[in-house]
Amino acid sequence: MAMSGVKVNDACIKQWEALKSKKIKACNFKLSDNLKEIIVCEDSIIASGTDSAWKTWTANLPDNECRYGIFDVEMKIDMGAGLPQGTRTKLTFVVWAPSTASIKQKMVSASSKDALKKKFDGVQVEWQLTGRDELEASDRISDLSSLPDIRTSGSGIIAFEGISA
Repeated sequence: MAMSGVKVNDACIKQWEALKSKKIKACNFKLSDNLKEIIVCEDSIIASGTDSAWKTWTANLPDNECRYGIFDVEMKIDMGAGLPQGTRTKLTFVVWAPSTASIKQKMVSASSKDALKKKFDGVQVEWQLTGRDELEASDRISDLSSLPDIRTSGSGIIAFEGISA
């Protein structure tokens, strides 16, 4: 399939740099109304240190439109008997394509994903999510538990974004 020719607005890259430098926790992006550019959803930027950032971020995802998101996911990990919990973070790139979004939007979103992702150097995890059920912490924990650097001598991930496993 040919590239969609969608441009990535420079503000998107600035938000990714802010995420990597821990200034923000999360941000969403969307296709402009004419489907020619990927732009920042200004009302979706979550500052670092925000309580319940995951709930705030997921509440911001629309039920019938596609989005791209970035999230600096933090997990607490059981390192084994007698050891303090470890903390791991993952720079996560999310493609939100709910089943109720229009076919056209899903197609343009899918074909434009790589244009955006290749501007974000250092993405560690990518999630393609299609429904609210996949936003549950338990669902994300099972996904993250399979990563090679997350396996531990203890009982694995004990909290995801402050939500107990």
